[in-house]
Amino acid sequence: MAAQEQAAVRVLVVDDSQVFRNVLSSLVGSTPGFEVVGTASSGREALQLVAQLAPQLVLMDAHMPELDGVETALRIRRGDPQVVVLLLTATKRAPVSDSSLAVGDKRDLSSEWLEDFWHRHASAR
Repeated sequence: MAAQEQAAVRVLVVDDSQVFRNVLSSLVGSTPGFEVVGTASSGREALQLVAQLAPQLVLMDAHMPELDGVETALRIRRGDPQVVVLLLTATKRAPVSDSSLAVGDKRDLSSEWLEDFWHRHASAR
């Protein structure tokens, strides 16, 4: 199937900062082959939206109040191991002991980086 005919990668963006949700949503939306299917401002909201929207990729802030990104990511992966979760942080590395979770620096994100990340992680599933 040609690249244009393939369905876009369904992405859920999760961050407690509205500014970063907007920036990341714009980045994802401008990357060919990706579409934002929803945004969430908390881990709890993300869990609800994952069940409703069936994203393939979740881009999530690692450090959020209440239910942090690490615990939310672990719950998402327990519910659906096919969902790829990328924890994002700009301040410090997230304490991740589960090798099924990836951690990235928010400052490194670009369309090229996102495409490369997806190809590496989607093929490993």
